[in-house]
Amino acid sequence: MASALTDMSYVRRWILAAAAALAAAATALAPAAAQSSREVTETSRPLRLLRSWEDTVKLSGGAETPRRVQVFFDYDKGAGYEAYSTLDGEPLGTTTLGPGHPAPSQVEIDEAFGLVREDPEFAKIFKRFKVVFEGGFILTERRGRPCGPGSRCLRVFLLSSDRAGTIRQVVVDLVKQRVVYDDFAPGATEGRAR
Repeated sequence: MASALTDMSYVRRWILAAAAALAAAATALAPAAAQSSREVTETSRPLRLLRSWEDTVKLSGGAETPRRVQVFFDYDKGAGYEAYSTLDGEPLGTTTLGPGHPAPSQVEIDEAFGLVREDPEFAKIFKRFKVVFEGGFILTERRGRPCGPGSRCLRVFLLSSDRAGTIRQVVVDLVKQRVVYDDFAPGATEGRAR
C-alpha cells in the first residue's frame, strides 16, 4: 500500500511539474490564440487544430499516466506544435515541430484543392479535362524560395479522370493561401514560381 501511495504521489508531482513547465512553454501558442476570441478548431486561423488523440506515457518507475495530444499549426508563425495535457485539460507541455511537420490534415488538403479550383490560371484545364485531385504532400524548400521557412506548402496533382496520367503538378502555400507553383517539376533546381 505504501508503495502504491508513493507511486501516486510521484505521478501527481510529475503532472504538477509538467503543468508548470507548460505554463512557461505555452506562451508560444498564447499570442496566436489571443488574437482571436474564436475557439481553435480544424478550420480556424491563424491557429488550427490538425488532429488530437489520447495515449499513455510511461513514467520512471513503470507507472503509466493517460494524456491528450493535440497537433496545431500556426499560420502566422508558419510553425507546427504538439501540445500535451491531462485528460482533464491540465497542460503538461508543448513541442515545436520542425520543417515539413506536422503532416497535413484532410481539411488542409481539401483547402489546397479548393485554392487550385478557384485559381483562374487553371480554368482552361478544368474546361478541357475532367480533373481528379490527388496529393497533399508537404514541400519544404530552402530560405528565399516560395516554400522556404514559414510556409505551409502542399503539392497537388491534377490527374486525368482515369488516373492514368498527371496533367499538372501544382504547389499551394496555405500560409499565403495561393498557388505558388503553376507547374512544379520535382528535382528542378529553380522551379517557375509565381
